[in-house]
Amino acid sequence: MIFDIQRFSTHDGPGIRTVIFFKGCPLSCAWCENPESQSFDRELLFIKARCVGCGSCLDPVNGGAMRKASEGEVEVDRKVRPPPSIAGACPSLALRLAGSEASVEEILAVVLKDEAFYRNSGGGVTFSGGEPFAQVELLDELVGASAGHGLDTAVETCLAVPWGAVERLIGRMGHWLVDLKHTDSDAFRAGTGGEVRLVLGNIERLALAGADIAFRVPLIPGFNDDEVSMRGIFVFASSLPFPSGTAGRRKLDILPYHDLARGKYEALGRPYPFMPGARVEAARIAALAELGRGMGLDITVGG
Repeated sequence: MIFDIQRFSTHDGPGIRTVIFFKGCPLSCAWCENPESQSFDRELLFIKARCVGCGSCLDPVNGGAMRKASEGEVEVDRKVRPPPSIAGACPSLALRLAGSEASVEEILAVVLKDEAFYRNSGGGVTFSGGEPFAQVELLDELVGASAGHGLDTAVETCLAVPWGAVERLIGRMGHWLVDLKHTDSDAFRAGTGGEVRLVLGNIERLALAGADIAFRVPLIPGFNDDEVSMRGIFVFASSLPFPSGTAGRRKLDILPYHDLARGKYEALGRPYPFMPGARVEAARIAALAELGRGMGLDITVGG
């Protein structure tokens, strides 16, 4: 189950890349910029402002995924699993289906369309989500198929998964882009619903195995944008060993909070958890970046 394939990406690993977005994630981060990635099932996004009231979506072939509200307008019935047929049911593009089943062959066919760009730029394919390791069988097959074509691979992961799933790809995955959201267990649980010990333990094992790890830290107001939280993240990241025979500064990218996903929450019928205008001040971002650099990390801001 995937929810998107994005071509010509330049922020998800080296060179020009195609990003495969797996659907489903073990975490439920309050700030998630892809809320449609969290569920492992298909979901329907309804952009009400685009609806022209034509009623096309009410066709019985769509299984009752849309219904008439008491005011006469159409609305999504969130209790009904939307069928694939509804993807093209709206002439005004008010509906978007997030989640479709795809085979390794179908996914790879899209990836290989841009093979020449990967060769010329040092790029390849990146597996993102959601959480790719939550569908490790599909991920394993895609990595093998990509390797068969000589493609560079990368994965974006929160590592909130059993170690056995991660271990399967050690030595076969080219680049590991790892979320490092917090190091405090209570704060991590409150913000993501997950257990930080699992994540940090997986990171330590991955580093000891010699993986090429770069960290991504979402900087979220009220969650980890204070010096104590970020210092904890920097101390942990800088303490990890480098692959045997190499040395340098561990790469860590600070990703400042933004609310560009607010419309997605509305389209999914979910409340957006942050107040309008919430942000981390540029001066604070700069100060935290300098703190990390002073602790021996290669800090970048914004991807």
